[in-house]
Amino acid sequence: METAAPPVAAVEAISMSPLERFVKIFTRPAQAWAGLETRAQWWFPLLIVIVLNAAFTYTLYDRAIVPDQVAAWDTMVESGQMSPTAAAQAEQQMTGPMWRIISGVSPLITVPIIYLVFALALMFGVSFMLGTKLPFRRAFEVVTWSSMVMIPAQVLTGFLAWNQQSLKAVHIGWAALLPESEPSKLLTGMTSFLDALGPFAIWSLVVTILGATALSGAPRKNVTWVVAGLYVVFALCGALLAGMFSPARSS
Repeated sequence: METAAPPVAAVEAISMSPLERFVKIFTRPAQAWAGLETRAQWWFPLLIVIVLNAAFTYTLYDRAIVPDQVAAWDTMVESGQMSPTAAAQAEQQMTGPMWRIISGVSPLITVPIIYLVFALALMFGVSFMLGTKLPFRRAFEVVTWSSMVMIPAQVLTGFLAWNQQSLKAVHIGWAALLPESEPSKLLTGMTSFLDALGPFAIWSLVVTILGATALSGAPRKNVTWVVAGLYVVFALCGALLAGMFSPARSS
């Protein structure tokens, strides 16, 4: 008695490698989630992001990151928030080898923590708010794999930051449309929020919605409302924190 061959989708779900999934995230994101229900591959995109962030920091450290921080300290000195002596000491420490090492290895800690928070929020939104089942491991798969589409944005940001010798001056979101004006906490917060709504960020949001829909089985329309709402909340919180901790003067 002959045994029927398994469906093509089932074969694809079992045999899809991390590299094949990486390609599909860019070419066919709706079909990039097959097999993740039973097989964990979150380590692959997480490793890529950590390595890219470490290389990004190392490459731009002297060219853009240090000048931005020194400029922020200068602003604090002018406004009386920091003494010239403290600013000089901070600059000396930042240009030393210890801070270079700390900046290089920091993605090993910060990236997993950020993804952990996003995955917990996604799990809560889809599982509890929609009443469907999206376990944490699947939510973590969605968050890590959907972040792959932000790689072009990071490459573009690095290229522009290298040319402009400033990371804070680079805006690949809608903040690029804001007119130049005197720095303020309100402007910093607004800039952060508009950058979070840029084309690359929206692309990543769409891929996240497709992944959450595929791995939870919830209606895509409902997932869209929940994920988009959570994203706006995170963007607003990020803008609030950016404005609060900005060295610029209050408007």
